[in-house]
Amino acid sequence: MGKYGGTVIYHMRDEVGPIEIVEGHGIRALHFGTEARQSALDLADPDRLELPYLRAMLIGLVFVPTPRRILLLGLGGGSLARFLVRHYPEARIEVVELRSAMVAVARQHFGLPDEPNLNIQIGDGGESIMQRAGAHDSYDLILIDIFDDQGLAPSLMESEVFKALSLILNPRGVVAVNLWSSHVEAFRTVMRRLKQHFPAGALSLPVLGRGNVIGIGLGEEATRSEARVCQERARGLELRLGVEFTRILRRLAPPLWH
Repeated sequence: MGKYGGTVIYHMRDEVGPIEIVEGHGIRALHFGTEARQSALDLADPDRLELPYLRAMLIGLVFVPTPRRILLLGLGGGSLARFLVRHYPEARIEVVELRSAMVAVARQHFGLPDEPNLNIQIGDGGESIMQRAGAHDSYDLILIDIFDDQGLAPSLMESEVFKALSLILNPRGVVAVNLWSSHVEAFRTVMRRLKQHFPAGALSLPVLGRGNVIGIGLGEEATRSEARVCQERARGLELRLGVEFTRILRRLAPPLWH
């Protein structure tokens, strides 16, 4: 069956909604009942992060280049988890995913590995943040990408969740939230929460040629990063990871350095 410019190779529906995998032009993509691609895999180069917004979400590596503990909220096809497991084998990577079906989909169709440093939990993202704050957990990098066919998960827009995020973020760490600029109310709410709970470093990062905007919250020590150091790190990471960090860094708003 043809759909979204390709051929549907897998389809199911769980209690949340549809899960579809479509292949076309050498790309395998995950959809949740809409044309928007939630994950994508270049079948000829599976180690590359295909979607520009996922590459932009990794801008935190410029501030904390050797993260020891990473939290991902939202698994999707597992693109970020797979990339981080491969390039940061010494890091402890925790994933929280609401839909249990997504784990099998990510493993069977998108090559998500089963590695000892990767732990996947099934649960609500907002609740998991609150629980981790209560346990006094600490993370160097927190990446939030929780969308369904209706938009950003409502639990991720509560002020108390962002307060908890600020508590579990390492002072030198970075939190990144994938947003859609066209979802105006959710976008404004999340940016307001970031400014409230990360007053020293709340930034936005538009994704070139896409509707995605990444909301960024910096830990206090990360806000003191020098431009020269970050630019040097961006160039080094670009060579090592194949992500255009130098260009991404220039799109941060407001600019960190003048």
